[in-house]
Amino acid sequence: MEKRNIIRTTFILFIYTIGFSQSKNTFDIETQGGYEYNYFKSPKEVRVNDSVLTKEDLISSSMYQDVSINYKYRYKWEKNRVRLFLNPFSRIFYENFDDSYWSLEARAKYDHRFTKKTTFLAEVRFRRMNREGLGGDQDVLINPLGYTNYGATAGIKVIPFNANEMTLEGFYNFKNFDAFGVRDLQFDEFGVQFSSVQSFTVNRLEHKLGVNTYFKKRKYDTFNASEIDTDGERDWDYIKGGLFYELPFSEKFKIKPNFVYYARIDNSTGRSGFNQFGPGINMRYKNKTTKVRTSLSFITRKYKEIEARNTEMAIGENLKYQYANFHLNASHQIGNGFSLTATLYSRVRSTNYTDIDARSFRNYRNQYAGIGVLWEL
Repeated sequence: MEKRNIIRTTFILFIYTIGFSQSKNTFDIETQGGYEYNYFKSPKEVRVNDSVLTKEDLISSSMYQDVSINYKYRYKWEKNRVRLFLNPFSRIFYENFDDSYWSLEARAKYDHRFTKKTTFLAEVRFRRMNREGLGGDQDVLINPLGYTNYGATAGIKVIPFNANEMTLEGFYNFKNFDAFGVRDLQFDEFGVQFSSVQSFTVNRLEHKLGVNTYFKKRKYDTFNASEIDTDGERDWDYIKGGLFYELPFSEKFKIKPNFVYYARIDNSTGRSGFNQFGPGINMRYKNKTTKVRTSLSFITRKYKEIEARNTEMAIGENLKYQYANFHLNASHQIGNGFSLTATLYSRVRSTNYTDIDARSFRNYRNQYAGIGVLWEL
């Protein structure tokens, strides 16, 4: 009799939990065709063994086809929520098929609401980028492009006062780059991140003022890929801070100006440290059928110890980069779960390092544009 009561009670609790829980699945498939210019981010000329290679030899460009799948699952019960995200992606180059690549990203998030003003947050993540560069024995691009990344984050979100949301989290990442040439590279990083967003209403529209920042330590190990002997270590610290203001012009149209400061501290040799800073602006437009998101930023990076050179000599200045970045994503629903989509991307890097014997630190331009179809199931 007691055993039967236990079974009955367990069954009732199970039905009660299901009755007060919610689950949701979303799934979409997108394909885009377009053209990408200089997808290895090569400079226009490099001198190798007294021969000058020009952009016709160095720059790889191609028509491409993207295929992307996005799956999201959410399950809620009582004060708990679990969210799962899965995103396989591939870019196929028509002119240079061997340069095609794919990636897989998976994340799991969990949050538990202790009170109306306090929530526990946790996340685990995995990303695999399966992409080959030109290799360590080539003339350009001596760094690997393929890698595997594992990470985890845990923290707390609080509402300390009206219309303010603060988040404090600790995180860890391990990134293992694919071997290139005779070299292999990996790093561990860990740190803390903090954000605070204050909302307020003006003329019935919600404005937001926010700050976000993090500090992290990254430790690299380099290996000889054939002998697996430790060959070098790097110990770098990173500090990043950002400030933004979200300004709505209507329920459909918002802009978000921002400013970012970012610094690397080289604890190993003191050579690779830099300061990076610059303004940006994001725009979002959304109505029942159309979504448009754009971002534009101008970033300056100044190295503290590395000297800039022309082909003959050092020019008496430290190395400096200037980036102009632009990104646009747009979609328009055409019915039955289908949408037309468009993407436009541009990154232009200019630098005072013009030595044509160098493979790194150089100017480059990478741009692509595509149009396609999104199917939301």
